[in-house]
Amino acid sequence: MPVFTYQSTILAPANTVFNWHTKPQAFSQLTPPWEPVSLQGPPGNITEPGSRTTIIIKALGVLPIRWVAQHNHTIAGQQFCDTQISGPFACWHHTHSVTPLTETTCQYTDHIVYALPLSPISHWVAGWFVRQKLTKLFAYRHQVVAQACE
Repeated sequence: MPVFTYQSTILAPANTVFNWHTKPQAFSQLTPPWEPVSLQGPPGNITEPGSRTTIIIKALGVLPIRWVAQHNHTIAGQQFCDTQISGPFACWHHTHSVTPLTETTCQYTDHIVYALPLSPISHWVAGWFVRQKLTKLFAYRHQVVAQACE
């Protein structure tokens, strides 16, 4: 399965960056304005294993796709994971990690193991497109987190 990783250094303590993700408005702030995504109901709490977040994605701008992610494997102040229960991917497991570098800086990492539907054919056809979208999405997200926490 393909793996996607995006890392950056945030000039803020690791606990500050992790705790920012526990705020109810974090998900909406992490959603780029160009993505046709809407939250369905309140977001799940990353510190409550088994909590779920449901979003609606408009594929091609019109076709609604329901994506349900379940939060698991939380290590307070360091890491949380979400796994797709249903949605556009054949598989999606996303680990969010915050690793202290010093008392005032941390490494912020998004690590995703995923598979597209109809793999491996879909990876040959659309794999490059998905990687470009992920890179743009996580560059935006890391910038938002940096601006909020630094």
